[in-house]
Amino acid sequence: MAHGIMENDTMFSGNGIRPWHGIGTVLDDCPTSDEAIRIARLGWDVKQEPVYLNNGTKIDGVWANIRQDTKDVLGIVRDKYRIVQNAESFAFVDNIISNTKGIECRYETAGSLFNGKRVFMLVRLPDMDLVGDKVENYLFLSNSHDGSTGLMAGISNVRVVCNNTLQMAEREASRIWKIRHTESLKGKQAEAEMALGLALSYNERIKEDAEKLAVQKLDEEKFFREFFKKLNLTDKSKEKVMFSIADIYKNKDDLQNFKGTKWGIYNAVADYVSNSEPLRHTSTMADRKMAAFMDGYTMLSSAYDILAA
Repeated sequence: MAHGIMENDTMFSGNGIRPWHGIGTVLDDCPTSDEAIRIARLGWDVKQEPVYLNNGTKIDGVWANIRQDTKDVLGIVRDKYRIVQNAESFAFVDNIISNTKGIECRYETAGSLFNGKRVFMLVRLPDMDLVGDKVENYLFLSNSHDGSTGLMAGISNVRVVCNNTLQMAEREASRIWKIRHTESLKGKQAEAEMALGLALSYNERIKEDAEKLAVQKLDEEKFFREFFKKLNLTDKSKEKVMFSIADIYKNKDDLQNFKGTKWGIYNAVADYVSNSEPLRHTSTMADRKMAAFMDGYTMLSSAYDILAA
């Protein structure tokens, strides 16, 4: 399937939100890690087994990552590859949250894709007020068992009124922390806590930046001229994108209080990116949220760079 959900995958979504592509379990609340592992059916381990040629000759330095409950081959990896089990990933996130924020770790979303080749989880953090808007804060983690990516964790923010993903202050604090599967997860806990602790603290800088952008006048012509240069699209596609953003900026009800300001145009870009075609019709809110967190939005980052310059 195009969305990556196959016969041996499952997931859940908390707070009554419909899960990825409508497939999975909807919960009224958000579970703890032990409950999340059970509900998302992530209680299986990965074991490495040797790889052989058709004639029975073992291939040195190469191993197959095998999902133990289904015996699916998740990937072929080298000697240096270190497995991070699902339970380890949840424990890793639990420790980061409890040590950095001192709050209980509750999972809003967790599950697997491609029969377990990729595992993801999303933790809801305390909300904040941003220029009069409620903003939800999340910590996400993504891990692969096929050797395609390392372990990746990070922070993201969502403006609730229209589910816009916000990415700001990246120049001062990294939003994402990564570790390769050639490194041991043990000993990386303190490093991750420090990196993500700094990322969490950028919420305060986001508030400061938002308040500045909300009172700074926007030079529309200059913004769109610079924005046009940064878009990695054909000229025709660029014009379509900028027309859509300008229409949102001028006409969307929840942005009228910020018309004429940099904060208004930034949120117009965020609205376009979070809700534009084809995502609006082909994906659920959970799809867009997870994609934004794990992959980021180049267009939104470009807009912020122009406005903050």
